[in-house]
Amino acid sequence: MKKHKTCCFIDCYSQDCFMELSHDNSDYIKLESKLKEVCVSLIEDFSVTHFISGMKFGLEQASAEIVLELKTKFSGVTLEGIVPYENYTINWPESQRDKYYSIMKNIDKEVMLQHNFSHDCMIKRDLYMINKSKYIILYTNNTNEINAINKYAKSIGKVVFILDIETLNTIPNIKICR
Repeated sequence: MKKHKTCCFIDCYSQDCFMELSHDNSDYIKLESKLKEVCVSLIEDFSVTHFISGMKFGLEQASAEIVLELKTKFSGVTLEGIVPYENYTINWPESQRDKYYSIMKNIDKEVMLQHNFSHDCMIKRDLYMINKSKYIILYTNNTNEINAINKYAKSIGKVVFILDIETLNTIPNIKICR
C-alpha cells in the first residue's frame, strides 16, 4: 500500500477573532487565498495527498473546505476529519454546527478519538494529528500553545509551517515552484 504524505491543520488562534471575519471581508478573502496557495504548494511541490483537520470552527474548517475544493482538481487528495469527543459540537451556534456537518459528510475518513469530553481531549487531538502527519500547518497569533506544539513537532522530525494570521505570512515561507 502506498503511504500518503500527510499534512494537518492546527488552529492556535482565538476563535472569536476568526468569527469577526465574514466571507465577504477583505481580510477573510486574503486569508482564504493564502490557505489555498499553501495547500496547492503542498500538493504540487511536496506531493501531499492526505490532509487532516481537527474540524474546530474557524480556520480548521476553512482549510477543510479548501481541501474539499482542491479534491476536484487534484486526483488522489483525501481529507480526514478528527472529532476529539462525541458531543464536540453540542455548544456551538447552529450555523457553525451546520457548516461542520456539511463538511463532515464530504470527507474521506472520520476519526473519533474518545466518547466523552476530558480536560486533555484537545491536546490528544493535536498529538494524534501531529503524529500522523509529515507537515503541520499551525495558525497562530503567537501564543504559548503554538510554541509547545512547534517544539514537540520539530522534536519528532516534522516540518512545521506557521501561518501568522496577523500578517498572513508563513514562517518559514513555503517555496512555491511553478
